[in-house]
Amino acid sequence: MSDSEPYRAVTATDVARVAGVSQSTVSLVLNGKGRGRISDKTVRRVTETAQRMGYRINQSARHLRLGTSGTVLLAVPTLTNNAFAAVHAGAARRGAEHGLGLVVFPLSAEDGTSPFSAPQQALDGVIACSMPAATVAEVSAGVPLVVLDDASTPGTPAVTMDVATGMALALNRLLALGHRRLAHVRADRPAWTFEQRARTFDLGVLTRPDVEARRVTCPFPPSVVRERMMPVLSAPDRPTAVICDDDNMAMGVYSAAMSLGLTIGADLSVIGFNDAPAASQAAPGLTSVHLPLEEMGDRGMRMLVGLRGGAEAALDPLPVTLVERESTGPAPHG
Repeated sequence: MSDSEPYRAVTATDVARVAGVSQSTVSLVLNGKGRGRISDKTVRRVTETAQRMGYRINQSARHLRLGTSGTVLLAVPTLTNNAFAAVHAGAARRGAEHGLGLVVFPLSAEDGTSPFSAPQQALDGVIACSMPAATVAEVSAGVPLVVLDDASTPGTPAVTMDVATGMALALNRLLALGHRRLAHVRADRPAWTFEQRARTFDLGVLTRPDVEARRVTCPFPPSVVRERMMPVLSAPDRPTAVICDDDNMAMGVYSAAMSLGLTIGADLSVIGFNDAPAASQAAPGLTSVHLPLEEMGDRGMRMLVGLRGGAEAALDPLPVTLVERESTGPAPHG
């Protein structure tokens, strides 16, 4: 290492990569919990690799063994979307039953934050919502990790919602109402949950040669969605129905449609995702895919508590439903 190169401590992720094992295996071995669960050969390889690389277990893992922290970190992409408040509520209530407090931290640059660095205080575990395990690898090293609304990876359990079915419910309802010119307003964020929605929409319209489909990729702010949807809804062959990846994005579609003199529910049907409280208060009420966000947070905390006790369970995705309101109706003639 040159004098100008900054020092970076060796992490459990580094040890796992060099030893050719999962991060959870490294955590179990270095926390003395591998007996009977991991082969002696693997234990030796991990231990020798850690010693050779100069790995030092972090204070989070030390406090986990002693049981003195009582703090779990909930990492979210942003604080600007109230969907994560619901996740926090479910996780916090369940955590309180086990003497665990929940600290929330946004990792998205859209909030003006710098990349997350490990906090000085110890953590008993990390729950990462709508982001892969690798995103929080540094802070979660040596402590239990559960991901929410993202694909499970070896050694890292996940709690998911059946968002693909949610998109299928929305798409099929619009087709049943006679809509054949559709648009999907897609979240401009690389995340598993949005990939599932996009894939389901694309497959659904691919099997329907009578359907014209447009994809409009947008960030979340309604003002930006409005700007990008104005030319789409002004076109002679404009879509008669729009599915949005988020209720906030749907409000941008509302604004664009109303500016053009289109009546929501008659000239243009709109469906959102999340079924946020604002969906029922919008005028007209927004049809939305209801996501069990509080239950997901609750289940994530229960799974984390189970991991701390040495248990790990694979759970089916949480079911979702389509809540119909006045924003959807039969396709207009012509």
